[in-house]
Amino acid sequence: MTDSTSAEIYDRGYRVYDGPRTGTGTAVKSVFFASVQRALGLRRKFRYKIAPVLTIMFAYIPALIFVGLAIVIPGDLSGETSDYSGYFGITGIAVMLFTAFVAPELMINDRRTGMFGLYLSSPLEKLHYLVAKVGALVSVMSLVTVLPSLFFVLGYILVGNGPDGFGNTLEVIAKIIFTGLIVAMFYSLIGMAISTVTNRQGVASAIIIMFFLTSAFLTNSLVFEADAPDWILALSFVELPVDVAARIFDEAQNQLDGVSTSVSMGTLVGVLAVSLATIWFGYQRIEVTK
Repeated sequence: MTDSTSAEIYDRGYRVYDGPRTGTGTAVKSVFFASVQRALGLRRKFRYKIAPVLTIMFAYIPALIFVGLAIVIPGDLSGETSDYSGYFGITGIAVMLFTAFVAPELMINDRRTGMFGLYLSSPLEKLHYLVAKVGALVSVMSLVTVLPSLFFVLGYILVGNGPDGFGNTLEVIAKIIFTGLIVAMFYSLIGMAISTVTNRQGVASAIIIMFFLTSAFLTNSLVFEADAPDWILALSFVELPVDVAARIFDEAQNQLDGVSTSVSMGTLVGVLAVSLATIWFGYQRIEVTK
């Protein structure tokens, strides 16, 4: 038995933190990089890497095929900018699946594990947290919207079938980056908005997929079967980003025939605004005790 008379108490007093204080900016960067790592399965078990790796690979496969054909079958296969805008439609399934996997993973997990409250115990506010999450998700989504299309163009340039002239090449590359970021933002914000209204990742993923597929089915059925106005096609969220891409590239044949540019662009902006509002007000209702 320990002799209680030999016990000693050491009073070290209150010690003030004297390390570097990097502020809100560094906190936002920490959330950003942690979210990117989680989305890609980095520093996690192998099973968490399977879905992101497969969806990213799926986005690059068409580019590999097209470039391979350009090498095997020489000829001008890609001189029109419309070919480049059309690539966003080819990778649409990969983008949708990537959204369904990544958005719930980034948003819901923090709320369920209590990390959201822990983040807010730092200099972060809710706005800072959401900015970091949006930035991380758009950056990750760019892996399946921007980079595959750039690879597609650069591959054709290497085999001599790219755009004519240095100026045209820069214009096509700039349009691809701009369009890819818009498409990434479109899918990211919709995925985040849906992930805001439920705390179950599996449910959120299913809702995201059904949201896109149902919108395409309903709008096409209404227009082509029930003679509804053509502008309703703009509510097909599978075809809308592809149509916007075609209009950015000044393609003569757009994805949504009968829908004006103002309606197409306006609908996309409206969807982004509604998604942002859903995310913001959803997180405003979450009570966090610091």
